[in-house]
Amino acid sequence: PFWDSQDLGTRARHSAPVSQAAMACARNGPSFRRPWHVNAFLGSIVALTASGASASACEETYATAFKATAGVAAPKDVGRLYNEWCKKNMRVSSAKSMDELCAPLVRKVEQKMVWVPPDAEVTPEIACEGVEKLKARFPEHIAIAEAQMKSSTSDEARKRELMDSAKKLNAKLEAKMREALGSWGKALVKDLGEIVRSGSLEILGESSPEVPREELAKTMESAASLSVRGVETKLLQKLQEALGTWASKASKELAAKKAEL
Repeated sequence: PFWDSQDLGTRARHSAPVSQAAMACARNGPSFRRPWHVNAFLGSIVALTASGASASACEETYATAFKATAGVAAPKDVGRLYNEWCKKNMRVSSAKSMDELCAPLVRKVEQKMVWVPPDAEVTPEIACEGVEKLKARFPEHIAIAEAQMKSSTSDEARKRELMDSAKKLNAKLEAKMREALGSWGKALVKDLGEIVRSGSLEILGESSPEVPREELAKTMESAASLSVRGVETKLLQKLQEALGTWASKASKELAAKKAEL
């Protein structure tokens, strides 16, 4: 379901050794819960380093990511450029797509870029600095960044509320739909069986073999029962799709109202 799309968990295992520099970079990152494979891989990309070795590995990563933009990037483009690098270089065996695996890492990069003025040029060195260093580098931007972080936190809370509402609504509507479809299906099978039995008796007559007539009726009843199950599956899939559309439109409308305030 769309409301589970933010789940960062995955049944994955690292397919290549993790360097000491990578682990150092991961340790120097912010404290937040991550799937272990993300925690390990994070060392090679998240730009929060303290040691020279890990800083070098981190800067090499961003130097590669920024090649298409002459070695520097605007803060708004850092996440996109890193995402392109991640999808080409992530070495994790998982059923999830590269987009899903890279998304949480990209979000951390984008969150950190909030502390960089939008008109600044981000070099690999800047991209690898932690939040405190970025604050020291751009002190005039701190108040603006804090306001953006507060707004972002509010937006995330609103999204979580919408997702929770979608889950509850889906559970409620799915139960009611299954109940309605169950009643309709039973009635359909019964009516169809009666139609076939009465029709075959009328056309073929009472003297015709009874067993074949009954087999005909049961065959159509079985086909109707299977069709009902197919209809139920399609409708429940459509329900999730419709709830996804609702959540998207509701989120946009709430954001528009917030902007008007």
